[in-house]
Amino acid sequence: MSKKLIILARFSEDDIRESYAFLLNKKKVLKEDQHKFEKCDTSYANEIQIFPYCIDVHAASYFVSELHRSSFFRIQVWNNHTSLSHTDAIMLQMLLKEPIRYHMDQRFGSQVQLLVNEKIELDHIMSCLSTLGGAFSSLGDQFLDCAKIAGRISLQQYKIAEKLSDPVTLMRCQLYLSISLIQCNRFRNARIVITSVYRSMKSRPEELQDKRVISMCLGIWAKLKYHWHLENNKVKQMYIT
Repeated sequence: MSKKLIILARFSEDDIRESYAFLLNKKKVLKEDQHKFEKCDTSYANEIQIFPYCIDVHAASYFVSELHRSSFFRIQVWNNHTSLSHTDAIMLQMLLKEPIRYHMDQRFGSQVQLLVNEKIELDHIMSCLSTLGGAFSSLGDQFLDCAKIAGRISLQQYKIAEKLSDPVTLMRCQLYLSISLIQCNRFRNARIVITSVYRSMKSRPEELQDKRVISMCLGIWAKLKYHWHLENNKVKQMYIT
């Protein structure tokens, strides 16, 4: 029969979080039933040696990872705990305690670093597109082609904002697009975008509302009314003449 080194890790006496059984003579690691060893009767207690520990969660994580990695380490742990030659199983009961200070391991830290670098790059691209889009948008009132380019830039910003998962930035990109729609005389589409963003922001709890987005909606709405008024006057003058 293969010798078993059983690990129980939990935060309280009534809460078993993880349990593993390492076969000493094999590389196989079994994921044990969490309630299998929760209570040991007298007959079972004669077949297993139980060693209680109170250990920091980080130290416990390192310990279990090393058991997974090294068969030699498993044998050393077994030899340091067993005193009965006929024992077929050893249970290390780890009562976990909160660390004084949490820290990330190297693998998770590298993954977080990749996300941080991606966020920095996306923010940089967003800033560049905002500058470029603002330049074309300022010329959009006089040149239709510039207004169309500004609209395409707004769409690119919207895609980046989706990756950033920033709902406020998404709303601002929609408003940038609405300015381009106004300059292209697509007033109906612009009205739909502006009212949608305004209602979406106002539906939030007051502490989560972004006042800048609300002010942008009101300002662009005024721009929409002004351009609509100018376009209507052009139509009326055309009919008069």
